[in-house]
Amino acid sequence: MFKSIFARLLTTYLLITILVIASMTVILAVVYKDAVFSEKKETLELVAQKANLLTQDFYQNKISEQELNSEVNGLAYSTSSVIYILKIDSAQFSRQQRMALNGLDEGFVASNVKLVLEGQKVFQQKEYSTDFAAYVLFAGYPLTINEKIEGAILILCPVSNINKIVAHMDLIILIVAATMIILSIPFIYFNSRRISKPIKEMDETARKIAQGEKTEPTVVVSKDEIGSLSNSFNYMKDQIEKTEKMRNDLIADISHELRTPLTSINGFVKGIVDGIVEPQDYQEYMVLIQGETRRLIRLTSDLLDLAKIQSGGVKLQKERINIAALVENVLSVLSSSAENKRLSVINKVLSEIYALADPSSIKQVLINIISNAIKYTPEEGQIVIEAGLNNQEVRLTVQDTGVGIASADLPYIFEKFYRSDKVRNAEDKSTGLGLAIAKNLVELNGGSIWAESTEGKGTYLTFTLPSID
Repeated sequence: MFKSIFARLLTTYLLITILVIASMTVILAVVYKDAVFSEKKETLELVAQKANLLTQDFYQNKISEQELNSEVNGLAYSTSSVIYILKIDSAQFSRQQRMALNGLDEGFVASNVKLVLEGQKVFQQKEYSTDFAAYVLFAGYPLTINEKIEGAILILCPVSNINKIVAHMDLIILIVAATMIILSIPFIYFNSRRISKPIKEMDETARKIAQGEKTEPTVVVSKDEIGSLSNSFNYMKDQIEKTEKMRNDLIADISHELRTPLTSINGFVKGIVDGIVEPQDYQEYMVLIQGETRRLIRLTSDLLDLAKIQSGGVKLQKERINIAALVENVLSVLSSSAENKRLSVINKVLSEIYALADPSSIKQVLINIISNAIKYTPEEGQIVIEAGLNNQEVRLTVQDTGVGIASADLPYIFEKFYRSDKVRNAEDKSTGLGLAIAKNLVELNGGSIWAESTEGKGTYLTFTLPSID
C-alpha cells in the first residue's frame, strides 16, 4: 500500500494534519485552563478586598457582626468558595496556631498563613483538603486594618467546580478538532490524488515510450512544480519522438542511398559473372564499379563527419582568419571543376575582412557550398563570392546562376539526404549531406546560414561568422 506515491502523500498529509490539530488542541486546552485559573485568581482577590473592607467596617462599628457574616457568606456563595477571616498577628499565631485554626485543620494552611501574616499574597491551584475530601484552590491575603496587618483572609474553592468548566471546554475543543480532521480528509485525499495522478500518468507514459508505443501528451492544468514537470516531460517525450523519427528517417535514407550504388555494382558484377558483358567491355564496367565504390566511400565519410560534428566530437581551434585568403585557397582547390564547365568564378571578398573561427571547418563549409554552386550551374555560368561586415558579423554570400531551388524545397535543403525531385531525377552523384554538414559547422562556429533562390535563375547562399579586427 505504501509503495505508491498517492498512499505516501495521503498518509503523510493526514498524519501532519492530525499532529498539527492535536498540538493546537492541547495548546488551546492548556491556555484556556490557565486563563480560567487566572480569572479565578483575580476574582478571589477582588472578593478578598471586599471582605477586607467589610472587616474594616465591622471594627469601625459601621456594620454588625451579623451583617459582616451575611455579606461574607454572600461573597462565598457567589464564588462557590469558603471564606475564613482570621484576626491575629504573627506572634500570636506562632503561640496559638491550633486555636487560631480551629475548624480549619489543614496541613497546607498553617505554612501559608505565616506567609500571609508577613504581608505576602498566596495562591495555590491544587491543594488536597481533608475537610472537603477533595482538591481545593487556596488563596490567602493579608487582613489590613488602618493600614496594619491584623490577620489573614483565607479562601478555599473546590477545584472540581473549575475542572467542570475546563472539562466542558476541553470537550468542545476536542469535538471541533475531530470535526476539522474529518473535514480535512476529503481535501487531503483530492490534493494527494491531484499531485500523484499526473506523476502516475507520466510513469505509465514513460513505460509505453520505453516499449516503443505511441503516446498522447500528459495534461496537467496547474502552474506549480507538477505542471512544470509535466511540461518538461511532454517536451522530453516530443524530443524522443522526434529523435526516433530522425533515426528511422536516417536509417531509411542511408538504406536508400546505399541501395542505389550497391544495386548498380551488383548489376555490373552479375553481368560479368553471367557472361552477359563481353570481355572487351570489362574495362568500361570496372570504371563504373569504381565510380559507385567511390560514391559509397564519400557517403560513409560524410556520414562519419556529420555524426562527429553532431556528437560534439569536433574540437574547434578558433583564430583570426582572413576571409579573402581562405576563399582564394578554396577556389584554387576547386578551380579544375569550374574550368571543366567554363564557369566564371569571381572573388569579391575584400582583403581587410577578418573573422574569429576555426579555419579548417570554415574551409570545409566553403568547399561544400561552392562545390554545390559549381555542380548545379550550367556551363559558362557565373559564381560570385562576396563578403561584408554587419553588426560585428562577417556575412559571406555565394551567388550562382544555376538551376535554382524551388520554393517548396528551400526550407529543407539543410536537412540530411534532402534533394529536390528535380535533382534526384538528374544524374546526381552527391550524398545529400554537404549542406547539412555546412550548417552544423557554421552554427558550431557561432554563426547562422540560410538560402534564397529563384528557380531557373540561381541561388544566394549566405552564412555569418563573428567578426574580429
